[in-house]
Amino acid sequence: MIAETVQQILTVLYPLYKEEVYRRREQMMRLTVFGSLGLITMLVAFLLSPQKNQLTLFDTLFIELACLIWCGLFCALILQQQYRHRQAKQVLVQLEQALGFYEEGLVADHQTLYPGRWKTAWLGDRTGALYFTTLCSLTGLLLLALIFS
Repeated sequence: MIAETVQQILTVLYPLYKEEVYRRREQMMRLTVFGSLGLITMLVAFLLSPQKNQLTLFDTLFIELACLIWCGLFCALILQQQYRHRQAKQVLVQLEQALGFYEEGLVADHQTLYPGRWKTAWLGDRTGALYFTTLCSLTGLLLLALIFS
């Protein structure tokens, strides 16, 4: 069993890291929404523009570059949040292990509080791929609209 002082420290740290994990995930979702809304706005503005057929090659390339920079910026911000989310999740699992959440008998005989698979489930999280796919797909649509206008 762990010392009482260490137990107190762990019980203070645990909710902080749990909140950090949720906050990072929410931030990734928020960044995806803002980036997607920006791309959708650009696409709709372009498609509804009466001057879309009068764009020069320079205009088209400039808009394409702006679109790619927009997408790249949001992908980079999401990557940063994803990295920090993974770090916080790793520490959270270590805290859960130290607090005995994966050991049998903590709450009920022959049962663990948390299933053992939760220790590594976060490694298979593919939500980041969903965020990137969304942004890149919308960017691709805008680029196609610009190319074929």
